[in-house]
Amino acid sequence: MANYYDELLKLCGFEAEEINNERPRIEKAFRKLELGPEDVKRAESRVKQNHDIELMGVRKLLGVWFKELVDLVLARDEGKKVVYYGFPTIMGPGMAVAIASQEIYCACPDVVLCHTMGQIFNKLAPILEAGEENGLPPGHGLCSLQQIRVGALAKGIIPIPDMVFGSSYFCDMGSKADELLHERYGHPTIYIDGSMDSRWGEYPEYLPQRVEFLGAQLSKLFDKVKEILGVEVTQDVWNKANAMSRDVYSGIGQLTTQVAKADPMPISRADVEVSVFLFSGSTGRARTEGPNALAILNQEVKKRIDTGVGVVEEGAPRIMTMYEHFSDPSITHMMEDAGLAISATVFGPPPKSRPTYTTLSEMVAEREMRLGAYHSAYGIAKRCELSVEDSKVDGVIYNYLYNCRPFALTSHLVKRWIEENMGVPVLSLEFDLYDSRSYSAAALRTRVETFAEMLRAKKSVRQSTKG
Repeated sequence: MANYYDELLKLCGFEAEEINNERPRIEKAFRKLELGPEDVKRAESRVKQNHDIELMGVRKLLGVWFKELVDLVLARDEGKKVVYYGFPTIMGPGMAVAIASQEIYCACPDVVLCHTMGQIFNKLAPILEAGEENGLPPGHGLCSLQQIRVGALAKGIIPIPDMVFGSSYFCDMGSKADELLHERYGHPTIYIDGSMDSRWGEYPEYLPQRVEFLGAQLSKLFDKVKEILGVEVTQDVWNKANAMSRDVYSGIGQLTTQVAKADPMPISRADVEVSVFLFSGSTGRARTEGPNALAILNQEVKKRIDTGVGVVEEGAPRIMTMYEHFSDPSITHMMEDAGLAISATVFGPPPKSRPTYTTLSEMVAEREMRLGAYHSAYGIAKRCELSVEDSKVDGVIYNYLYNCRPFALTSHLVKRWIEENMGVPVLSLEFDLYDSRSYSAAALRTRVETFAEMLRAKKSVRQSTKG
């Protein structure tokens, strides 16, 4: 017998058998999340408006996030030990912890809630408000992602974790919020310390001591996982985690490469976004169902490219953004409606190089140095430069988080660096990556449309000069 949520689940790629099998879990999760028929009806409209549901791959990816939400909400009830990590995070440890034991649920709940309660249901506001009422008040430049976690715990919609880990030197707000939650709920928090101090111009080089110190911090994390959870992260576990991660990253890489090279753009960047951040939020469904969803979407995107289907007109100015909005796709669509083709983000794949370290923790630490963001402000600027050079874009929208110290610090530095060194126009756009209550599409539209007009004019002059 059909229920009020069946149509939404179909829009999110659920098969009929899956719906019937998952019905008790979904209904239990909905009760905890305070989701009813009106919320579901609104979600149906929102999914149709913001996502290309003609593409089964997009539907399946939305379904991956939806199932992850149910797994998150019910993890404790289903007998799992619960581990949370922060965003942004050092990639890999969370996946390794999840693979080490089937009895562990490991995820970044804030990112999962953004992509579900935000993107699908448009019901983040009550969670944000609960976070503001429980230790992270508005008007203080506090991270909205942390407000989401604090609010979700206060409302009882996600379980209190057995352990939390995250960076304490890149995202300083994350460690402060974790300390608040530790005092309130008592769970242990493992801080991965480090340093972003480097000489200007040093990237991609780094002092060996930085890798050794960060490696020791990661080893401390694995020791604590064994002590607190009774689970050992061995080299074999790490190898399995890397192998499973490669399946997803391979699909994401194929998708982003196809989209970056195509003209016209075959799908909205809002639909690319739901794949790119799978592993930032999920180590479960992203691993088990992500590769298949991505394979389907890649086939569909190739077909669109072959037939010339596009979401913006051919020849539109191509831009790079820092990130797409986690919970409000309308901001991405606003940029595309202004006639901009979003072909890439500033943090693409890291420069390839041979690892020089052999221990597990130091190999992870060395990779993080190459990525740039954890290296230094110069590393962030240089990675942006390399990404612009590789993608051949007409402009950059550096949509930085006003409440994130590392990215707010580099916002105008990156603009000056790219414009002076590469001659590529940059719009430094203050916004919030997770919460669009103050930074909505309507609030940002005028600046984006003006930038788009400028890029079209510059492109027209270049083309006429060549002619």
